[in-house]
Amino acid sequence: MIRQKVNPKYLILKLIRLAISYALLIIVAAFAVFPIYYIIITSLSPIPTLASVSLKSLIPTTVTLEAYNGILFHEPFLLWLRNSLILASGTVAISVIVGFVSGLGLSRLNISMKKVLIITIYVMTFFPFTVTVIPLYLMFSTLHLVNTYYGLIIAYSGGNSVFGAYLVKIFLDNIPRDYEEAAMIDGLSRFGAFTRILLPMSKPIIAFVSLLSFMGAYTDYALANVFISSGNMWTLTLGMYYLAITNRSTLYNVFAAFSVLMGIPIFIIFIVFQKYLTKVYSLSGTK
Repeated sequence: MIRQKVNPKYLILKLIRLAISYALLIIVAAFAVFPIYYIIITSLSPIPTLASVSLKSLIPTTVTLEAYNGILFHEPFLLWLRNSLILASGTVAISVIVGFVSGLGLSRLNISMKKVLIITIYVMTFFPFTVTVIPLYLMFSTLHLVNTYYGLIIAYSGGNSVFGAYLVKIFLDNIPRDYEEAAMIDGLSRFGAFTRILLPMSKPIIAFVSLLSFMGAYTDYALANVFISSGNMWTLTLGMYYLAITNRSTLYNVFAAFSVLMGIPIFIIFIVFQKYLTKVYSLSGTK
């Protein structure tokens, strides 16, 4: 067996490229992880101030769980969490159903003024959600839906459904209709082809729309602050503002600890739906 000699220059260049690649990855990872680390060390600080960005302050000498203890055991955190999860779950259910059905119709049905409707939906996604706060409040107060779960869920679902319909339409356009037509030739009805072929293939976009809808409702403050006046219906964002902002000063350790606790459900959801989200991110139309 004849072994080929490796050119030393080629080996050195390969090692240099590998070293540069690892160095860049380490730098990018440090930039990505640093904000999370900064929030965590701030939440463990006994002083309600932000740590200065210096090596000494980034390695805390005193660590305390006082902020977490106050939030979990001296405040109705679980009540606020329950309210947020109720609103987020209801928003996900409506947004996914309405968004998926609308996106399916835009992708598969030949309807009149289809291009105009798609462009209109696309333009609507440009407007920030907060601009609808005042008109929604005026309309929902007339319908006696203020300070109710139903009103806030409907308000959240509107914008999420529009954006979800646009994303679903883009995703389904990348799935050939041949799959459904072949299933119908084999004897399935149109509904059977939808449930057995198209719906399972649409799991990634359903997971993606669910995640966006959940995060939109779970982390919202503007609508919740306007629509909710009863203390027993407060969400996590309202509770965070109530605890962290006192006498026009911010308790940054409490704010950071609340952020860490709020981020746990989102982190779990990201882990559960990771494989579906990777498939969606791979599509150029939804990046």
